[in-house]
Amino acid sequence: MPDALTLNRRILVIDDNPAIIDDYRKVLGSPTADSAMHAAHAVLFDDGVTIPYQESFLVDSADQGVAGYELVKTAVEQGKPYAVLFVDMRMPSGWDGVETIERIWEIDSAIQAVICTAFSDHPWDEVIPRLGHRDQLLILRKPFDPIEVRQLANSLTHKWHWAGYAKLRLGELEHLVDQRMAELHAANAQLEHDVLRRQVIETQLAKSIRDLEQRNNDLREARDQALIEVHERERAELALRCKTEELVRSNHELDQFASVAAHDLQEPLHTIQVFSDLLRVKCGEALHETGHEFLGRILKASDRMQHLIQDLLVYSRLEHQERQVDSVALGEVVNEILHDFAVRIEESQARIEVEELPVIEFDRTQLRQLLQNVIGNALKFHKPNEAPVVRISASLMNERRQHDGRRSDVLCQLRIEDDGIGIDSQYTDRIFGMFKRLHRRDEFEGTGVGLAVCKKIVDRCGGTITVQSRLGQGSTFLITLPAGRPTEAGHEAEMCARSYHV
Repeated sequence: MPDALTLNRRILVIDDNPAIIDDYRKVLGSPTADSAMHAAHAVLFDDGVTIPYQESFLVDSADQGVAGYELVKTAVEQGKPYAVLFVDMRMPSGWDGVETIERIWEIDSAIQAVICTAFSDHPWDEVIPRLGHRDQLLILRKPFDPIEVRQLANSLTHKWHWAGYAKLRLGELEHLVDQRMAELHAANAQLEHDVLRRQVIETQLAKSIRDLEQRNNDLREARDQALIEVHERERAELALRCKTEELVRSNHELDQFASVAAHDLQEPLHTIQVFSDLLRVKCGEALHETGHEFLGRILKASDRMQHLIQDLLVYSRLEHQERQVDSVALGEVVNEILHDFAVRIEESQARIEVEELPVIEFDRTQLRQLLQNVIGNALKFHKPNEAPVVRISASLMNERRQHDGRRSDVLCQLRIEDDGIGIDSQYTDRIFGMFKRLHRRDEFEGTGVGLAVCKKIVDRCGGTITVQSRLGQGSTFLITLPAGRPTEAGHEAEMCARSYHV
């Protein structure tokens, strides 16, 4: 029975949606004043009792009916029962809201219940006969107003409290009446008391036996369900292991196929290129203008094929290529790449701005492949009749854990910006796939493999590569790499901010 000065504010929420449970906690956990309820209590009972102010409710939660049942049972056994129960009608597995309330009322008949639903799997003419016309049952339609939930919680906790208090007072009055009757009928009362006590004990014993049988059945069902879930998990893990092994074998076979196919394709391609050159040199005068056009197309196609085969070989070898990690000055690597692109920079009148770049621990060859592809794209995809501008910068970040579990003392984030044609936002993830091209070959050359190679290099070291771009407003590639421990910048690593103007 509740104490007159103690208000039970324990609430249990049963819902399989974690977001909804969080909403309940936000609504019921916020401070609120119950001054109106306290005033009403003083007017109705006129006993001078003041209920202390409570800032928030004590909210527990469960994602299934069985788990909620166990929480209620434990609370009753510990003498700290819940006052109000919010139950979702629809839960994908296990008990629904009606069955959950039925079972909970078997162990705690005083708890106030609220069914929360947007629609019902059961017609109300079936729900009411099962739960009965109790004043302990309310229906709350979703989506609900936080004020409604808060007011329901306030009202029902007070209702639970005063119902228990009234029951306590009624018991005391009944005890006084029994005492008076016992004084008037001493002999008969003693005999009746013994008989009544025996009947009560027999009733309690029978109820205890029924409860014990019910709990045994529940435990047996829970054990059987747990065994089923364990077996299902074992089967799922075995199937996943088989699929993983099959995927590893498939990837290995694909890598071997790509390497062999690329190697075998180079011989006939070389023959095509050699005989096309011989045809142009020895028979060029005999060919008319259309013949020269066809021959030029053959040579261009064979060049594209050769570049594609080379890119495929680079991509397939990355998986098995051992990384040779060493201290690498980013400034030196960028300078080498810019010297390789000197002709393209001169032809396009490009301006390259390079800020001070640090020294990191990385595979130099793979780092060069990575930056060469990204900088090459920045120079290639520029606006017509406009000189491209490319800005290259880098910064070191604090230690953090990588997504694959490996650690790096510091991370290096490379930033490569351009003012080119940009990329539609819906294609920013697509460009890192194999053979993904957003333009025709007659607009921009390329095989569609370069950014896929970049993605594979970055993924293998536990880094990330993303692009921020808007159509017609340029692109910014952000590359985050593990940089190892900070290195003292020596003479070879020194590089001041500089600009390249051609």
